Amino acid sequence: MYKKNFSFSMWIKYLERFKKKNKTNLTEIKNIAKKLNLLNFKSFFFTIGGTNGKGTTCAMLERLLLDSGYQVGLYTSPHLFDFIERVKINGIYLTEMQYVSAFLNIDSITLNYSLSYFEFVTLSALFLFKQYSLDVIILEVGLGGRLDATNIIDSDVSIITNIGIDHTSILGSNRLSIAREKAGIFRENKIAVIGDKDIPNSIYEIANKTKTILKIINKDWSWKENSYTWSFIHSAIKLYNLPIPKIPLSSAAIALSALFYSNLKINTKILKSSISKVKLDGRFQILSYFPYIILDVAHNFHASLYLSKKINEIDIQGNIYSIFGVLKDKDISSIIAPLKEKVDYWYSAILPTDRSASIHQLENHLPIQNTFFFNNVDDAWNHLRKILTKNDMVLVFGSFMTVSEFISIKNKEIE
Repeated sequence: MYKKNFSFSMWIKYLERFKKKNKTNLTEIKNIAKKLNLLNFKSFFFTIGGTNGKGTTCAMLERLLLDSGYQVGLYTSPHLFDFIERVKINGIYLTEMQYVSAFLNIDSITLNYSLSYFEFVTLSALFLFKQYSLDVIILEVGLGGRLDATNIIDSDVSIITNIGIDHTSILGSNRLSIAREKAGIFRENKIAVIGDKDIPNSIYEIANKTKTILKIINKDWSWKENSYTWSFIHSAIKLYNLPIPKIPLSSAAIALSALFYSNLKINTKILKSSISKVKLDGRFQILSYFPYIILDVAHNFHASLYLSKKINEIDIQGNIYSIFGVLKDKDISSIIAPLKEKVDYWYSAILPTDRSASIHQLENHLPIQNTFFFNNVDDAWNHLRKILTKNDMVLVFGSFMTVSEFISIKNKEIE
């Protein structure tokens, strides 16, 4: 296929047709990266893995580093609205033409290789980073860790935010096996920050095998929430009366811990203002207060449990409605379990992808009473908005796609 004249949108459509690999190893992607000189960076690397909280931890790391004067590259996934959200240089998204240039360069080397969508995109991100003189690069693991494309890079500090049950068909059916996959990002004599309070033995096994230095929550560092502030305790520093961030406190604390273990110099004088700045769309994002409209990309049990706890903090006088859309390869029962008794009415929608759970699949998991099914998020919202009162709550969750669809609908209402 002749791709020299491909536009950005044509490239995205082309990449989306890449087939998922049945068996993955990093040999091919490493060979390509070596040919493009993408394994030889002078930058300091953070690699962030875990089941939940990766994106918010990345956002906090990025903000603290930028405010301390570093040149920072950030690679995250998946995107919420637009593909260009995946890479930022010093807090700014790149142009479509920069991506096209990266795609062409990667494609010129990959003709004799078979790459997945995520592998190609990760190589493109590294190529884009190579065009800048960056002090620090932050990589968010896409899936697992051991076989993830980001793992071709030897990070200076690795992070595991937490270990929950998700992607069981790929990572394993229990926390022991999932943790083993996530620990694949560990590196010899380098620090790994662990934010999970109940660490599976496989983490210790891999750390011993790789001679990784573990820094564990409530053992080597800790945090505590107070009424209106929180504190962070670390061997190098003690911080009190920190402002409550707009992201989960656990993510903010993990980011702080990783930074202080990195020995990168952080401007503690502006730390409080930096923490207050961080927010991320689709993470307990409140669009409206009368009625409450809350968006969250929660798509596994632990994320839904966090969402449930946050809802408990709000005094709702009316009904709680949910616009729920989910992918068919997810554990739907465990996603809805923490919210099953809280949501009064379920407005369940099919997502615009062949990976969406069908109505039949949703019927097997959602309550028989007070559940309504729709062909898309738009229809669900149009039916729901007619009966809402200012005392109600609408909870939009289940997938990145559910949230992005809903925001697109709300944006069109404003236009």
